[in-house]
Amino acid sequence: MMRPVLTRREMLSGAISAGLAVGSPFRSMAAAAPYKSLATIAGARGISFGSAVSARWLDDKKFARLVARECDTITAENSLKWKYLEPEHNGRDSGPAKKLAKFARSNGLALRGHCFLWNHDERMPAWLVEKMDGLPRDRRQRLAERMWRHAAYLGRAFPEITSWDAVNEAIDPRSGQIRATALNRLMGERFIDLAFKMMKAKAPAAQLVYNDTMSWEASPVHRNALLRLLERLLARDVPIDALGIQSHLGNTLGRPRDEVGWRLFLEEIAAMGLDVIVTELDCSDRNIENMDPEYRDEETAAYTKAYLDLTLDFPNVKQIITWSLADQVSYMNRPGYPDYKRRTDELPLRGHPYDERLRPKKMRTAIADALLSAPLRR
Repeated sequence: MMRPVLTRREMLSGAISAGLAVGSPFRSMAAAAPYKSLATIAGARGISFGSAVSARWLDDKKFARLVARECDTITAENSLKWKYLEPEHNGRDSGPAKKLAKFARSNGLALRGHCFLWNHDERMPAWLVEKMDGLPRDRRQRLAERMWRHAAYLGRAFPEITSWDAVNEAIDPRSGQIRATALNRLMGERFIDLAFKMMKAKAPAAQLVYNDTMSWEASPVHRNALLRLLERLLARDVPIDALGIQSHLGNTLGRPRDEVGWRLFLEEIAAMGLDVIVTELDCSDRNIENMDPEYRDEETAAYTKAYLDLTLDFPNVKQIITWSLADQVSYMNRPGYPDYKRRTDELPLRGHPYDERLRPKKMRTAIADALLSAPLRR
């Protein structure tokens, strides 16, 4: 039976009735138990746990040890994206990706590939988009040849990758339509079919994932469009194994969310026979006005636990990947992060399980408790 999602107030009330400290609503399970890694806790329930990692942060030995201790899987944060692997025409830069692959092998970690195709022109190699922009639709074979070449390289150079995001963010979340890009202009929706078939041919042992940016937003436009897209792909025998749900929860913290609609969405995905991966979990605190870091951490932890409690109720949800383990290395606090996504008080964002000094935060305990209470996967 599905458990109801508790509000933070209800979680605090439960903690009080259990005789726990009011400021620590997550101490009942994970914090009271001997220290175990998140991967160990997840593995006991038949779930995998990991994080996105940037190769440059592996030079920080303390952070590298944290990743190796907490995770069973890593995702290449940027270095396997086509834009970064082949920034110049016929000029590859595979050093960072190979560094991550070596780290994964040395520490017994699985490696996820993110991503083969990203349906944003600005997220694809500029030289490729420029070439495609001038082509008429009847010359789309030129694009297909480039895609085949890239897929072949990925399969050959990174055979150890266990799971690939074959297509990332094909849908415009506001309109529900396939995003207008060079890929879509030349091939229509069938560029998605082709991407999956290419990766199936060149990485036949890997799990193939469609990945998109959503969680439990109040608007049904994006998730309904995604359901219809998945139905069409499956009807065309596209070899898709799983849905990746990014779960950047800061987009909905402090705003309306639709828990009933989210549950119904996950029920439909399960009925399609697809596995689910939470691929990019984090929770920005930009919408929390209080400046106190303890208060902000408590709010993001409660919100993360509520989301995971609901989502992990579905046994086909097999993996959780955080998009950075720590605030220290967070993409949210890098110079290129958009101003409109930052806090108005200009304080650093605290969206991850560990802080800027790699100390565990309440979010880590929230994730551990959600995993401990998840139904056992068979």
